[in-house]
Amino acid sequence: MSSINLGEVTSKFHQGLGVRRRLQKLASSWRPGEVYTFEHLYQKVSPSSPAVFSLMLSELVQRGFLEKLVRVESPSNQGGIKDFASVSDVPDRIYDWRSDREIEVQPDNLRVLFRVGHGQ
Repeated sequence: MSSINLGEVTSKFHQGLGVRRRLQKLASSWRPGEVYTFEHLYQKVSPSSPAVFSLMLSELVQRGFLEKLVRVESPSNQGGIKDFASVSDVPDRIYDWRSDREIEVQPDNLRVLFRVGHGQ
């Protein structure tokens, strides 16, 4: 991932050099297809606030560095069932192949994740 682009993103949201360096260090280890939670990324980058970091992630998604996805997770806590591009794409009911039954999707079953783009 280009350090110039990351510098533009951190500067746009008035984040200091430390945030830019932490983001650059994290991004240098990214591999295409890897998936991260907001919490993991926030902890590694340590920006000024969750709200500002949300805006930074939105910018990275717009630039194609990251892809935002919504994962339906099994209520049996056995992991993800299926990924969708947005909440509006998530069906009301879905087959939970992990527990071999159909479930009604609840907000607790949804998790927003960020996947590293394949062009990075």
